Amino acid sequence: MTAQINTLIKQSHANWDMWNDIGAIVRSDLVIRWASELAEEPLLGVMASKMAKHQAKQALSLIAEEKLMPGPTGETNELYATGRGVFVVTASEETSVTGLVGQLASALVAGNTVIISMPEKHTELANKLQLTLLQAGFPKSVVLLADYSALNGLIEDTSTAGVAFVGNADQAQGINRQLSRRTGLLAQLIAETDLSGLTTVIDSHFILRFITEKTRTINITAVGGNATLLELGSGDD
Repeated sequence: MTAQINTLIKQSHANWDMWNDIGAIVRSDLVIRWASELAEEPLLGVMASKMAKHQAKQALSLIAEEKLMPGPTGETNELYATGRGVFVVTASEETSVTGLVGQLASALVAGNTVIISMPEKHTELANKLQLTLLQAGFPKSVVLLADYSALNGLIEDTSTAGVAFVGNADQAQGINRQLSRRTGLLAQLIAETDLSGLTTVIDSHFILRFITEKTRTINITAVGGNATLLELGSGDD
């Protein structure tokens, strides 16, 4: 089992840079194509399709464009978003298909790769989620499936960025305790426990839970930011 977990995580990490680098606009287009596939699949349905479109729209609004920040003369500072890494997507036996689609859409459009690990009761659901994603054009290496027996190992592996969960509050607390016992960087639990209202997933800033904000600084002047230094040696003398 440990070998299986290691292989899945290595595959997911190996393709994270590629997926993260293609940008939120391209990823949003893929999620919208996925929404069309969802609408045609009886097990998933129209509400799930609408949820995927909503998350794609939020990505375009919140993270698609880099934002220029104030800075001194001769220096450009840009704020941009990247995915966090590899997310484990799971659920309890009582879950919401629409909520799961919201978690998957947000994780993927934000630039993360995912490993889906569902209870045996939801094996068909997990297969349908992966199949529709592949039909929409998502690379297979970006959306992997794992046996439910591998879930604890995936959660406890210190290289995964976090867990996206849809289900009951007790199981969410259990996962949170598992994550808190990990060493190294803190991992995030993104849990939806309101299975009727989906109040977490429909939050207008939900996608920001799956990203890391970074800044890029470009200094176009000489050392120290003194633009007058650029004039030295540039004349005819």
